[in-house]
Amino acid sequence: MGALSESGDYVTVLGVGAAFEGVFSFQGNVRIEGRLQGQIVAGGRLFLGEHGQIRAHVEVDELIIAGHLEGEVSARTRIELRETARVCGVLRTPRLVLFEGCLLDGRCEAGVLSKSP
Repeated sequence: MGALSESGDYVTVLGVGAAFEGVFSFQGNVRIEGRLQGQIVAGGRLFLGEHGQIRAHVEVDELIIAGHLEGEVSARTRIELRETARVCGVLRTPRLVLFEGCLLDGRCEAGVLSKSP
């Protein structure tokens, strides 16, 4: 999956000032600029914008973070932390991309684990 631009290729679900609490599920590419608390289960790509705040258990195909995230994340393909990302929690993914300036406070399991003979 290639990187998408920050505008145009996403459906914005929560704009700045909006808030949601509960289980949020979707298919496709979604952008969040508001606040979300609870659980996210998705078959697609989630972009957390610079103004966005997520406090949740997250399961997605791909996650791009430019805002604040607190919780446990499982991404099936990749996680990308942009310069403005502030993350506290546990990240699990086959591929992890960290931009200079991001903050990751927690534990990360990235890459393919080899099996012992």
